[in-house]
Amino acid sequence: MTLVPPHRTKLFISYSHQDQVWLDRLKRHLKPSIRNGNLDAWDDTRIRPGQQWKQEIRDALDAARVAVLLISVDFFDSDFIATNELPPLLAAAREQGVVILPLIVTVSRFTREPELCCFQAVNSPDRPLDKMDGPDQETLLNRLAEQIETLCSP
Repeated sequence: MTLVPPHRTKLFISYSHQDQVWLDRLKRHLKPSIRNGNLDAWDDTRIRPGQQWKQEIRDALDAARVAVLLISVDFFDSDFIATNELPPLLAAAREQGVVILPLIVTVSRFTREPELCCFQAVNSPDRPLDKMDGPDQETLLNRLAEQIETLCSP
């Protein structure tokens, strides 16, 4: 396995804006580690007015040690994700050891996407988050947060 270069320290979260609720729920599980300075999690909600948003995304992709992909039909519908986020993340996984963690949010074409389904998903594609009850969703998100914290620790 390729060692992740030392400049790659962040968590990058790729998601469709249609799945904002799932992003927010994941971030609540990560908040204590972010607040304590143990985790630098990046998603596009960190882009501020006046910033060059495409450059901000490129910089965050270049700094990613771990990437969580919130997989849904809307994720696959996004041309921006398909052309601007996935190619550099997949290349970084192949060439630099960046860890890709697909989180299956809704039923989608995940198992028919050879470049993605080769990565072990956090949950089974047969059991997406939106098909789980609340306690099972929270258990899965907590387990994912724990895994992210471990992978992003120095």
